[in-house]
Amino acid sequence: MSDGLKDITHQTAFKKLSAAEMDILNQNKTKLSYKKNEVIIKQGAIANNILYGVSGLFKLHIEGAKKDVILTLKKDNVFLGLTSLYLDKTYIYSVTALEDCVVDIYDKNDFKKVLKENVNFSNEILMYVNHNSAKIFRRYLCITDKNARGKIADMILRMANDIYESLTFTIALSRQEIADFVGLSMENTIRILKEFETDKLIKLDGRSFEVLDKAALEKISDFG
Repeated sequence: MSDGLKDITHQTAFKKLSAAEMDILNQNKTKLSYKKNEVIIKQGAIANNILYGVSGLFKLHIEGAKKDVILTLKKDNVFLGLTSLYLDKTYIYSVTALEDCVVDIYDKNDFKKVLKENVNFSNEILMYVNHNSAKIFRRYLCITDKNARGKIADMILRMANDIYESLTFTIALSRQEIADFVGLSMENTIRILKEFETDKLIKLDGRSFEVLDKAALEKISDFG
């Protein structure tokens, strides 16, 4: 991908824990299922828990006065809300299910206790926080550095390569959410998608995408 940093999953962190430490985490753990478009974490809510996305697709976004800013998308086996672990009493962003998903909810105090006792586990969590921050920073560099066509090309490639891992996919984002993701107006987003289809770079059918000329999209993303 153009941001040079592929997403990583977080399940290996649990392998660093002893059975006793897993018992500490599991003693107050709750497993919940969420439907598509349900809010999992609400920005500004009291951050009493650390959430782990077991399966599904998750949208991390900041709710602004006029529109949302989508920070990133996350798939299976990722921690959610780690930024509120120490510094914030409330969640600083919202997390919404883009498809049906399953989430494990851990008590934050139990989580912090295990972090304090297990250096290897703490190092894993620190690595995930650093990785996710770097991805967001690089994505926003992409948004500020690329022109409109480059932004849309980059988004399509990210979905194909990183999120859906296929050149044919049905995107979970609406056209407005795509616009929010790339930092464009919905009108410009729709116009450029139609241009790409006219140029036979992609094929569209509602939310279904088919990448027809990946090399051309990569060139637009790199030089746009």
